[in-house]
Amino acid sequence: MRNWNIYEYKHYKMFVIIPIALLLISLYFIPSIHYDTSLRGGATITIVPNGTVNIRALTSYIDSNIPGAEASISKSPGGLSIEIVANSSISAGEQDLITLLGYQSNYSTASVAAAAFSNELSSNPSNSTAKAALAAANANVSRSIASMSALMPKISSELAPFISKGNFTYNTSSPSSMVAAASSALSAAQSSYQGIVLGKIRSFVPFSSYSYDSVTPTLGKFFLSDMVSIIITAFILVAIAVLIVFRSFVPALAVVFGAANDIIVALGAMAIFNIPLGVASVGGLLMLIGYAIDTDMLSSVRILKRGEGTPITRAFGTMKTGLTMTSSAIIVFGLLFIISYLSFIPTYYEIAGVVLAGLVADIFTTWFGNTVMVLTYKLRKG
Repeated sequence: MRNWNIYEYKHYKMFVIIPIALLLISLYFIPSIHYDTSLRGGATITIVPNGTVNIRALTSYIDSNIPGAEASISKSPGGLSIEIVANSSISAGEQDLITLLGYQSNYSTASVAAAAFSNELSSNPSNSTAKAALAAANANVSRSIASMSALMPKISSELAPFISKGNFTYNTSSPSSMVAAASSALSAAQSSYQGIVLGKIRSFVPFSSYSYDSVTPTLGKFFLSDMVSIIITAFILVAIAVLIVFRSFVPALAVVFGAANDIIVALGAMAIFNIPLGVASVGGLLMLIGYAIDTDMLSSVRILKRGEGTPITRAFGTMKTGLTMTSSAIIVFGLLFIISYLSFIPTYYEIAGVVLAGLVADIFTTWFGNTVMVLTYKLRKG
């Protein structure tokens, strides 16, 4: 029985439409992707309940009794994992505290400058430049204190649901006093909110032990920015490595396109199937880069570097080898996805879901995209 070599088809270049179509569809859905608490901020509470729990009923109860919680509950080894969105008032207070610290930094810089110019004038009273600089520095000192004083009532109002006004006292002429008061109030509000959340959960489902981990929205944005930088850096390093191996722009572009397309399609699948983007799923995306580069490099090396047969027969032979590799990985991650879904283990579920979606996309990206581009380049060059 003769093998049907798809690359012998006269219009085989049209196959590249398939990965491009997947790319465009995914780009449409990516804006609706859901971030978990590790990236958007919030709390993860792990409890060991004393009995069986109706997860749907508990989710509804938390959403009804904790405003803005948007609870997400899953089974974890030994108990339940409950994720809730960061409280908006506390998040606003935290952001304003960061702004307050910025004003304090400006105050410190201006104070040091004012002291330096004052010393200079004591030795040279007629220095007009120093006089002007001293006046500007003193104005900055006054402006910073005024800005801090104006911000304090706002912080007090934001944290008022969780602290008493008697615990929020400060000296409006002392920047350190205002920062200390705001920091103490934010810490007290966070502790109070934690107690409220645990109390609400305990009233519905008694539990023997718990852990409470929270991430502020600011820290979540920092994590997200760092992860984007890591992924971009990975692509740059891959492109450099491929350029060194092939010493040609087209194969490097094809390999980077293959990896990038797998990532984008995986992100689109996450949005469609409501798999949250978080630390675990980003780990899956980084794993996916490795799988994508593996098949892309396999195809490119055999087509460009090997000498047996024709480029078309080598491309088809490589496709059969690559499909065997990818199919094996799909089976493994498919089993992990099913087991983690049925067992409610979110970390494994997110990693497996991301890699599984990317591996399916990799079949179309590598053999209808990357290989077609490299094969066309080889035939034209040859």
